[in-house]
Amino acid sequence: MSYPQPSADQYAIKGNQLFRLNTLLTSPGDIYQSQQSGQAFAVGPESDISNVNIAYLDDQVPNFMAQTVISPQRAFVGRIDARNDSKFAPAQRPGVILFWAGDIYDPNYRPNALPERFNAVTDAIQFVAPRIDVIEYFKPQASLGPARENKEFVFQNYPVTTGKFFLVVPYYGRKYCYIEFTNRNQVTANTFGIVGVNYAITQDVFLGLTPYHQERTLLAPAAVAANAQVQQILTASVDGMFDALVFNFTDAGPAPLRIIMSDDGGA
Repeated sequence: MSYPQPSADQYAIKGNQLFRLNTLLTSPGDIYQSQQSGQAFAVGPESDISNVNIAYLDDQVPNFMAQTVISPQRAFVGRIDARNDSKFAPAQRPGVILFWAGDIYDPNYRPNALPERFNAVTDAIQFVAPRIDVIEYFKPQASLGPARENKEFVFQNYPVTTGKFFLVVPYYGRKYCYIEFTNRNQVTANTFGIVGVNYAITQDVFLGLTPYHQERTLLAPAAVAANAQVQQILTASVDGMFDALVFNFTDAGPAPLRIIMSDDGGA
């Protein structure tokens, strides 16, 4: 069980109308739980994760575990019981309601798309950890209109040393992205590029094995002169859909990068 793990019991005891799981993923295998029955379930407005798996105990299915998936396009309206008095088989774990990301997340990912392939000796990489946001309602809901809010990221300085710096930002299920990059270094040009990646269950790059993530160059790396600006718009219909966007730089900045993403294909 990953942490921080909020307690659905405390929300119910205090008379709240819902339990909200809203936390950053710490690993690809994070699993969260609720010991309270729910009347409806939806992806929360701040979620980076687009698909969330829900598992619950059902005596009539193999291993007593039934599953459903919720997303920004589809909530689940209906009662799911936390069967704390029973156990999943064969694990013999309590029959609580379980939540985990239905999207793949790989914090060990290293860019492999040419020409900006990651060099473990000279390059650096940082990830914006994906946020999972799930709402469990304790009261019946007539209907739910699940929708994620537009998300905005702003960066300015980067830990570039002798090589390149890669910044990985979650993009699960988004259909539109506006990107604005400005080089405010008055002396040095800053090379800037964008790659889209769909994670795959792949070999371990740290063991010297070739990774097989699916990557696509969305903006070829090019030098951005002092005080020059680059604007880029990505849409699902033209560029595709990705688990994450990878930005690369060759100068530490200052170089403001503003990213605004939306589930609406027309923004």
